Amino acid sequence: MKRRSKPNPSENVRNKLIGLGETSMRKSYYPELRERINELERFRALVENANDALFVLDAFSWSFADVNKTALKKTNYTRDEMLDSPPELVFPEDTCFLLHEVLIDDDVHSSWDKEDVSMTDLLGKGGSKIPVEMTLRVHYVGGRLYIVMVARDVRRRLADQRELRRTRNYLGNVIDSMQSVLVGVDERSNVVLWNDHAHKETGVPAELAEERFVYEVMPELRRFEHLISATIRGEADGGTEIFHMDRNGDTVFFEIVVFPFKGDEAGAVIRIDDITARTRMEEVMVQTEKMMTVGGLAAGMAHEINNPLGGILQGVQNIQRRISGHLPKNRAVAEELGIPFEAIHEYCEKRGILPKLESVQEMGERSARIVSNMLQFSRQSGGERACSDIKSIVETAIELSFSGYDFYSQSGGGGFEIVRELDENTPCLLCSPSEIEQVLINLLKNSVQAILADPSRKDNHVARIIVRLMPDNDYVRLVIEDNGPGMDAKTRKMALEPFFTTKPAGEGTGLGLFVSYFIITQKHGGTFDIETSPGEGMKVVIRIPVEC
Repeated sequence: MKRRSKPNPSENVRNKLIGLGETSMRKSYYPELRERINELERFRALVENANDALFVLDAFSWSFADVNKTALKKTNYTRDEMLDSPPELVFPEDTCFLLHEVLIDDDVHSSWDKEDVSMTDLLGKGGSKIPVEMTLRVHYVGGRLYIVMVARDVRRRLADQRELRRTRNYLGNVIDSMQSVLVGVDERSNVVLWNDHAHKETGVPAELAEERFVYEVMPELRRFEHLISATIRGEADGGTEIFHMDRNGDTVFFEIVVFPFKGDEAGAVIRIDDITARTRMEEVMVQTEKMMTVGGLAAGMAHEINNPLGGILQGVQNIQRRISGHLPKNRAVAEELGIPFEAIHEYCEKRGILPKLESVQEMGERSARIVSNMLQFSRQSGGERACSDIKSIVETAIELSFSGYDFYSQSGGGGFEIVRELDENTPCLLCSPSEIEQVLINLLKNSVQAILADPSRKDNHVARIIVRLMPDNDYVRLVIEDNGPGMDAKTRKMALEPFFTTKPAGEGTGLGLFVSYFIITQKHGGTFDIETSPGEGMKVVIRIPVEC
């Protein structure tokens, strides 16, 4: 039987002290250590699952000491590939240069210590690039220098910013493309929106107009201050006003529309449109309605005039027949009364009765032709084209143009002379007779009115209008030339524009030459040219293709 060794007293004491220390540590230090370990684990989990990529760079070894899961996910590298690798693996050269600067330059270090933000790219495996927003801080831990970098993926934000810029540019282009003055004002009536057309109208660019008091930039809006202020305060739902201004000697009409902002912000939008053309068109429509009414009345009057005119002509013809020596009945009645017929005829000749009768007949026939031409002109729709005798059309237009009372009563000076140079060999023309007549009447009336309105016209000046008609290869050439005041280059340039007129307000619509040009060039495929200079009269040359 083995004898039990006698225990060493000193070893027993040491074992008791060790047991006592372990027990004491468990009782006093272990719970706190466990709590610290748990905190570290929670912090690690927080860092690992953060949405931002975190990198810890060991400055002395110039390699990554730690990265989180997001960094690995963004770069597609494993942890083993990342750890102990230099930052050039995932950051561009300029960013790595910045990291060096942070380590060696105290100024750069201090600026980044204030958590400045830098835009860079995060380089991934396979050549991928992710735009990131990076912040970095420098820390000393355990005697070693570390750079902690936080990289935030900004692809979504950059895409949203691009979309926002695109939308802003699109809306800005829409607003600037509007041919209306568009001005936005806030609750203090300061400009917050100023489109490109407002710049063109006022000469004030947007950068100088914005944030300024709207009535300083556009003083003409002062007259609408009550409407604008009431709209801004919500006391009115906006409104529309029409006003006019004198510009370069012309009256220009504008329409202003004011409407409130939608939403919580107080303010108003002001839109101003140039409605001069629309206003003039409305005036033309009113004038057209009047002319249609007058045309209807004229047609009725023409019918009424035809009846007594026919009686006059018939009476003249009967008188001429009663004193004609060719009818035996006339001689028989004269002999029955004991008066020689030759004496009656001689008496009529000496008293000028026969020429007067011929004059009455001539005037009556001329009046009948004018009435007939008026009826024909008023009845034609102007759209039907047919092979027509252009010489007859020209003669009809001349007769209609110079049959007006104003021509004879205002001619003054040395009178008017109408020169016809109509080539008999001119072929028939495929055209709308009433439209060609309308063109000629417009041109002839323009020449008459220009000559009558010329202040430099002398008393002995003979107003002359020449109408030429001739064949021109496959065209018919028609020329209307006058010796009036002519036009300068500026007036000539604008003569064919709609609503342009040099006549006083109310005396012209400014559509005569425009409509004539349209009828010849667009409806008949011809050419319409104006040759003129100041003091040298005006010549209009028309060429229409022969298609009959």
